[in-house]
This record gives sequence, structure tokens and C-alpha cells, in this order.
Amino acid sequence: MGLSINQALGMSEDIRSHSESYMLDTEIMLGFAISKTKEYLRAHGEHILTELQEQQFQHMLLRRKLGEPIAYIVGKRGFWDFELVVNDHVLIPRPETEILVEFALETLGSSKNKLRIADLGTGSGAVAIAIARTNPRWRVHAVDICPKALGVARHNARNLEASNIKFHKGSWCKGLPDKTFDLIVANPPYLMHGDKHLVEDGLQFEPTIALTARDSGYSDLKHIIRQSREYLKKGSWLLLEHGYNQQDSIIECLKRSGYFEVSGRKDYSGINRVVAARWEGK
Repeated sequence: MGLSINQALGMSEDIRSHSESYMLDTEIMLGFAISKTKEYLRAHGEHILTELQEQQFQHMLLRRKLGEPIAYIVGKRGFWDFELVVNDHVLIPRPETEILVEFALETLGSSKNKLRIADLGTGSGAVAIAIARTNPRWRVHAVDICPKALGVARHNARNLEASNIKFHKGSWCKGLPDKTFDLIVANPPYLMHGDKHLVEDGLQFEPTIALTARDSGYSDLKHIIRQSREYLKKGSWLLLEHGYNQQDSIIECLKRSGYFEVSGRKDYSGINRVVAARWEGK
């Protein structure tokens, strides 16, 4: 006799000590293995898995037990109002990064103009796609130094019909075309090397290049602040996601670098997460 859905769901206990959302994780993996929704799982507990489905589910359960993030195991993650393909070449998009999107859209307003926007370190393309899908007249330029990450981002943009994005390989602003922009957004690496969080919550499975930076986590943030001055139109905006304890330092750095109307925003957990600033121009 094969494994039933109810029996498979009961195996969530195997990962209970490895995940706070162990039941939900099990439902996601099982639903993926048998191509069914969570509603189906709950209504058809006696359904028997095929041998191949059982093997796939057991393998996924083992990966989760070893700490691998659920998004990598099933190869997808929800963000904003869509779903992205993800793998270990890109960071897993997180809810707090939606604050960066919200802030960007508030800054851009309901402009019908053909605005030019840059997303630096695009990774999976999450931020670029969310902005591009809001207004097809806007032109979004997404940059990443990793060719494999750009491959993921391009795939997601095609799947989500975000045709108003151009992708560029390069390091921060140096990957952009020789143009000026109405808005630059970035979620750069901001953890310091050796940060204790790098071995927690599955971060050890994510690309280190997208997580850590020199100068106690500040080097890429400061680099973008300096470079962006050459690529922003006068009075245009720079938005940066940062670490929980970096906002005050980033605000001071922006002010010293000639930006004005500098402000910060907290994430859904009440943690300082994003700064916005306007470039006063030369």
C-alpha cells in the first residue's frame, strides 16, 4: 500500500525542529510533488501517491530537514502580486523588500510620462518586474553582475510579460547605459562578512555575493550612493534597502554626498529598512 496524502502530511513532524512553518512547508512540498492545491490536499486525505510522487516528496522533505529554504526546493516564491522562479543563483525575495517597491511607486506617483528607472542588483528581477508591471510606459533597466542571476530575471520577466525591462550585466551603475534616470532603486548586500545571521534561516544556501559586503556591510551601499550622482536627473530619487542597524549611518552618508529630502521607512516588523533621497544635481 502506498503513502496517502494524510500520511504524507503527518510527516511534517520530521521537520518540526527545523522550521517554524513545518506544516505549511509540508503542504507546499506535497502539493508541488503531486501538482495539487492545499485545498485538494485537505479534501482528499485518502488519495494515494504514486511511487514517483512519494520519492520526490521524501527527497524534498529531506532537503528541508537539512535547512534548505522551501523556495529553492520548489523553485518558486511569491512576491508583490505575482510568483517568481528562483534558484540558488538569486536571493529569495522577502516581504520586507516589498517596502522598497511601495516606496518607489509612491515616489513615482501616477506619472504617465515615459520615466526611466534603474534597479541595481536585480537578482530574480522582483523589484524591477513589480515596478515595470505597474506602468508599461515606464522603462526599467535592471542590472546584475551575475550572468546566471540575469538569466533567472529574464525568465521571470518573460513569464510575467514585463516587456518594458532591459537587462544589463555589470556592477551597480557601471552596468547602466549612458543615460540619466528618474529613479534608482537597489537592494544591495549589506551584511558584514562573518555575520551570525549567515548561518541562520537557510541563508547559507543563498549566494554570498548577494548578501555580504566589505566595510562592515556598508561598502556597496556607499558605492551606489556615490555612483548614482552621475546617473540621476536633477531632483530625482535614490531608494536603498539596508540592514536593521544601518539607517542612521546611511542617512548621514546621503546628506554628506549632496542628497536632500532624505527619509527612512520601517518594514512590516517595525524595523528600519529603506531610505529615500533626492539628488540635488550639479
